[in-house]
Amino acid sequence: MAVDGGAWVGSRRVRVAAYVIRCGVGPELLVFDHVGMPEAGTQIPAGGVRPGEGLEAAVLREVVEETGLATASVIRQVIVEDSPHPHTRQPRRTTYFQLRVPAETSSA
Repeated sequence: MAVDGGAWVGSRRVRVAAYVIRCGVGPELLVFDHVGMPEAGTQIPAGGVRPGEGLEAAVLREVVEETGLATASVIRQVIVEDSPHPHTRQPRRTTYFQLRVPAETSSA
């Protein structure tokens, strides 16, 4: 089922999230803050899966869209979480992935 352009499993919205790691001197986790939206807090790249889109393709797309990093690669799926949206309480399923970027990837 698709609603508002997103993928759904049963009544749950399907999402992906990325733990993007850069290993240089030590491992570094990519996090960001939305400019002009301090109430959103510090986040990792995440977003909805498009209808017909695979989960790995979706997580790579979200990383590019939210960070501009086109060099990330999926290492593994970490966990699948079924939990309601914190504000709307709508059901959703988020699949978390570990990704890696090359050590020479520059910081923003």
